[in-house]
Amino acid sequence: MKRDPRPVFQQVKSGLKIAGIMVVVLASVMVCLSLLPVYRIEAWAWHLRHGNSIQVGQFQVPVPHEWKVERFDSGDVLLINTKGGKSYWATITLSKEVQRNVSVADLEKFQRRTLESIGMHITDVRNLRINGASGFCLDGETTMAALQIRNISCRVGTNFALDYVGSSLKAPAFYSILDGVSVAQGAIH
Repeated sequence: MKRDPRPVFQQVKSGLKIAGIMVVVLASVMVCLSLLPVYRIEAWAWHLRHGNSIQVGQFQVPVPHEWKVERFDSGDVLLINTKGGKSYWATITLSKEVQRNVSVADLEKFQRRTLESIGMHITDVRNLRINGASGFCLDGETTMAALQIRNISCRVGTNFALDYVGSSLKAPAFYSILDGVSVAQGAIH
């Protein structure tokens, strides 16, 4: 190995310059990474692995590309909107519910009382039918921390629930997802 002929002071100065450049490059990379929309990348990766729908119980639910999917050990699924910023925030919870010996009408009355007891003002009730299974949607609003929150609670039969919580601006996307729900292939109805 050949010895550096420069004086020690110049060698140290050169090393500090290199270290300074490395710190600036590393800081720049960290800033760039912090600005990346990680949740959108996670949504994209989920769609790449699983496609554009998810099965919950006996139902197949479409998942638009801008929605991130989180599946829990309980089998419940959470869809999170990743597009449009704070004014378009929204979540949809998909869950299997097993309620035996309960009619859909009684379930609707119970759900209405529950939602009204937490301060939700129901503005619309919709009946729905998915491949022969009847259900309903209770659509309403509530105010939380001076913010209007849209809440749509749907039940299909007595074993499937879809609950939307979020901005009124994103509610039409929920109804388009709901329109695409079908009985999964191979599911016994």
